[in-house]
Amino acid sequence: MGDEKQTESKEQTKDPMTILEDGLILCKFGRFHIRLLFTSMAAVFASTMVTTTSSYILPMAECDLNMSIMHKGLLNAMPFFGKQVGATFFTGFLVDAFGRRIFLVGGNAAIFVCAIIEGSSQNYWMLIVLKLLEGIALSLSFTAVASMVSEFVHKNIRDRILMLYCSFMSLSLVVAALISWGVLLQPWHLIIIEGYFELRIWNIYLYICSIWSLLAAVLYCTIPESPKYLLSHGQEREALEVLRKVYVENTGKLKTEYPIKSLGESGSFKSTKEMSLKKQMTHAMIDVKELFRAPLFCRLILFSSLTFVCLLAYSALRLWYPQLSTIIENYQKDYGKTDRFCVMMNDYKYKLNDKMNVSSSNITDTEICIPQISGSETYTNGIILGLFSLFFVGACGYLVKFVGQKILMFILLILCAICSGSLYWTYTSIQAALLISATCGLMQSAMSLQQNILNRVFPTTVRTLALSAIVMIGRIGSLLGNILFPIMLELGCMGPFLALSVITLCVAGLVYYLPDPNKENNGAGDK
Repeated sequence: MGDEKQTESKEQTKDPMTILEDGLILCKFGRFHIRLLFTSMAAVFASTMVTTTSSYILPMAECDLNMSIMHKGLLNAMPFFGKQVGATFFTGFLVDAFGRRIFLVGGNAAIFVCAIIEGSSQNYWMLIVLKLLEGIALSLSFTAVASMVSEFVHKNIRDRILMLYCSFMSLSLVVAALISWGVLLQPWHLIIIEGYFELRIWNIYLYICSIWSLLAAVLYCTIPESPKYLLSHGQEREALEVLRKVYVENTGKLKTEYPIKSLGESGSFKSTKEMSLKKQMTHAMIDVKELFRAPLFCRLILFSSLTFVCLLAYSALRLWYPQLSTIIENYQKDYGKTDRFCVMMNDYKYKLNDKMNVSSSNITDTEICIPQISGSETYTNGIILGLFSLFFVGACGYLVKFVGQKILMFILLILCAICSGSLYWTYTSIQAALLISATCGLMQSAMSLQQNILNRVFPTTVRTLALSAIVMIGRIGSLLGNILFPIMLELGCMGPFLALSVITLCVAGLVYYLPDPNKENNGAGDK
């Protein structure tokens, strides 16, 4: 009895978040976490479909939608613009104030509704407006996915699980390429009302891609709220109940066998359940103030700068990759040979400008405009890109133990700059495929390491808000990248690739100033 009282007394003096970490360790890793990871994977796939589907339909829909190279850039950029319109920063504030689960369910459900209507698009402007709305819907759920995963796993495996989570993005690129390959090469064309409502193959493709968001919304209904969110908002009893449920599902034991009976002294936090909406917002604003004080504000600026540059380079190259691959593939088909990368790019630009000039004349589009359809090589290149990303993320997950996160990030960014700059000297599609895939894979691995650090060095009460602010700045980079890429491509073929190389080299130096999460959170494993 004396030992039990002494243990209980020690437990009461512990920080509640430290006790919760001990509770997560007791829950182990099991069926619940596998279910959570599968749900998170569906959500990541859904977010990838929002930003990627337009890049795969660009070649075949260019005649149906009468798109110039600038129209294509705007369509690629629109989901990122939607995220900005959706006030990603304010969404993060709401997620930290009112919980992760409601936004994960609601956001994915909204993506599904938008995707279904988007699939019914009959003209360019309808498609672009729906892409905008889809981006707004994505802003509701995107930042909460990583927070949910991070807050349900204990400190001993958190780094590995977050790297596994980051690999879902790479896997989603492979899945997107496989779905595109399986669907877009089919000759399907459904005429519902001729001249008014026709479903071409790319419309059906958009319908099929919407399944992931529906699956994510349904699965998140079965996942409880994050225990760290509940505890940080004073709901000790609810947080403990969530831990017990995870314990039962993972171990098969009874709730009564869970060793931890309390997460700290009651009354340590004010219960949000007894607060009005006005008071909840007031307390959330108090937490927000901490984000704009040293050292968190300096970190916010640093992470935002890194994310801006990385996403500017990564998103532009990844989303234009299917179009670039199609250009190379069709050049080989038309001329029976390959040429220097820039020669093939310039040939496509001249032909596209001729098409746009002809389509504006009295001759009808259907008589003249023949789209450059993507062949199997474009989709296999998309799979190569995803596999490269998956390999690099996996390799980083292994090497990070020996090299360290910051040094590894620096090396990855240097290699990115070398690969993107080397595109000028490529002659074959496989060379271009390998270099672009390597650039995207290395960049994504660097961003995965950065996200891992980010999730560890910001406190739970402002974590999603910080992530939202950083993502908001990063999405501006994605938006600018997709708009500037075709402009620079018009001015000179190698301009965008050399620019990506130079800015990546410049930003690599900022990695030195990133904080080390292992030194800061060694005790609790989290804040």
